[in-house]
Amino acid sequence: MRTPARQCLAVALFALFACSGDDNYVLSGYGPVIISPIRSSLAAQVNFTDRNNVKHLQWVIVMTDAGDVCTKLATHPDYFQTAIEVFNAAIVWVPPGNLGSFTVGQVDPTTGSIVGNEILVGQALADGGSSQLTRLPGVVGVGGNIRLSQFDAAPGGQAVGSFDVAIADPNNGVPREFVGKFRTGYCKAMESAILP
Repeated sequence: MRTPARQCLAVALFALFACSGDDNYVLSGYGPVIISPIRSSLAAQVNFTDRNNVKHLQWVIVMTDAGDVCTKLATHPDYFQTAIEVFNAAIVWVPPGNLGSFTVGQVDPTTGSIVGNEILVGQALADGGSSQLTRLPGVVGVGGNIRLSQFDAAPGGQAVGSFDVAIADPNNGVPREFVGKFRTGYCKAMESAILP
């Protein structure tokens, strides 16, 4: 997924963040989308609809620059479908029940659940115009991975891990890297969210 020059940059950035105490960050390889600071970091076990319109249980992690998103999901389960505010969000998901390292595009043979990611850009227009939501889908086959060392699927629990994934640049289709680290709170309201 990386070129040698980008590997050096990634190593330098990881070294910088490894020395800090940040539990949540996202480094963007696509300039128009910056997810910083992280104001909401959420996890939940969600019924997820795949590309074939089949529902699968997934463990989902969301990191966004919007504040108090868990509370907003209680009244707006379509928050990630219809923007009610300006936000940028990184979303990653893995099949439930296992910890470890997952490759983007990997399919769980017993459940059909797929490992994936996407970036969302929400824009709600203050003048009463219609809201806009831009979805930047994850790219499969470039070595993207999600690492999960903890996932407590219960209120009060948390998810801990990291990711190194890519999205397709909407201008030219070139994979753009997003790297992040998370320590989330479990969000009961996100169990009913409409994703992706």
